[in-house]
Formats: sequence, structure tokens, C-alpha cells
Amino acid sequence: MLMKCTGSGSGGNGYALISDDEILLIECGVPAKEMLRAIDYQTSKVAGCLISHEHGDHAKYIKQYMKYGIKCYTSDEVQERIETIYGEKTVGMNRMHVTKIGSFQVIPFQSPHDGTECDGFLIKHEKIGCLLFITDAEYCKYDFSKMGINHAMVECNYSEDYLDMESDQVKSNRVLQSHMELQTCKRLIQMINSPMLRSVGLLHLSSQNANPERFREEIAELVDCDVDVWVAEKGVERELRLEPF
Repeated sequence: MLMKCTGSGSGGNGYALISDDEILLIECGVPAKEMLRAIDYQTSKVAGCLISHEHGDHAKYIKQYMKYGIKCYTSDEVQERIETIYGEKTVGMNRMHVTKIGSFQVIPFQSPHDGTECDGFLIKHEKIGCLLFITDAEYCKYDFSKMGINHAMVECNYSEDYLDMESDQVKSNRVLQSHMELQTCKRLIQMINSPMLRSVGLLHLSSQNANPERFREEIAELVDCDVDVWVAEKGVERELRLEPF
């Protein structure tokens, strides 16, 4: 299954899981025309679009997506905020329960994001196994070590040694309380690491407080050499599969 990234960061987030006959979108924080280009305008194959939370870089273009007949899915907790802000009603999902979206099975779970209702997702499909998706989370509150995670797409937003606490303490505190730091991400990867792990994608890197190559290298040191560790950037494509890379 092919994963295409149309954006990963404050400028807008969007991802597409593409199989031969079906597509699952994650986030609608980039204009629909960019996502349509990424999926070769195959809107009839789109089973749905998952939205983690209300913030514009994840949900801003929901109206555009819905105009193309794309159903947008959120947890019940996020649904009310999306409707209030954007005037669109999503398909609600129960947290910690399976929702079938086409041939995908999705389990939303709460992610700590500075008081904002936000979700990560466990996504299961016969072609990729189990994918763990977490963005805009200070940390992961659940233990997924026994889940046999095959692929991880996890926020690795900043490193504390890049933050300038003295010149902008307010902004730095907001980052600390709402996004995942490198060491926190490393602990999460260590927790889910197993012979089943095939790839790790690092999401939502800060333009000011991150170093993509350093982050990729430090994460790669934690996993087997055949695990594909990559950084999500606009235009990046990755083949997600079950056999070793």
C-alpha cells in the first residue's frame, strides 16, 4: 500500500493510504486540489477521511473535501467542535472501539493536546497490518507494546535543546504542553518496537525546533536496520508493506 504525504506541519497536514481499489485519507489540512492530485483524482475510491482534531492545519478544508463526496470521520468528542467551527457534521466514531471504513478498521483513541479534544488512530488493513498514527500529542497515554504494530506514523515535533525559553517563554510552554518532544517519541518507539515493526514515519516536525536528519538518525538507532525510518514532508511517498524492507 502506498502512503502519500501532502503536508506535515503547521502549514497543513494531509496523508493518503492508497491501495489498488481503495483510499483512506488522514487529515484535511491541505486544500482538496492538492489531495486530489496526490490520489490521481480517484475520488470514487476514497472510503473516507479521518480528522484528528479541530485545528485548521488538520481540518481547515473539510468543506472542500465534503463537496467531492468524501465522508469525514472523527471521534464523537471531536465531532461537536468540528460542527461548531466549520458547520459540517462528521461521521462519529466511539473511542476505543472499531469503526469499519471500507476495508479499513479504525480505532480512535484520545491524545493529550493541551486541553483540545484530539485523537490518534490505530488503522488495520490486510495489506499493511496495524498502523499507529499519532499527531499533535504531548505524549501517548496508552501502552501499545502488545499490539504488534507494523507501521508507525508518529509526531516528533521538537527537541528541548532547540527551544528558546528565554526569548519566548509563552510560545515555548505551549509547544511543551501540546506537541511531542524527541525523547518522548523515542520512548514510544522503544515501547512498540518488535520484530513486527516495518516502518516509522516522523510527523509534524517544527520548522524552528527540529532537525530532520538528526531525528531520523536517533530513531533509526532504536530499531532494527531493516526498519524504514523516514521523515514526512510534502511530496514524500512510502510503500507500506508487511514483509521486511
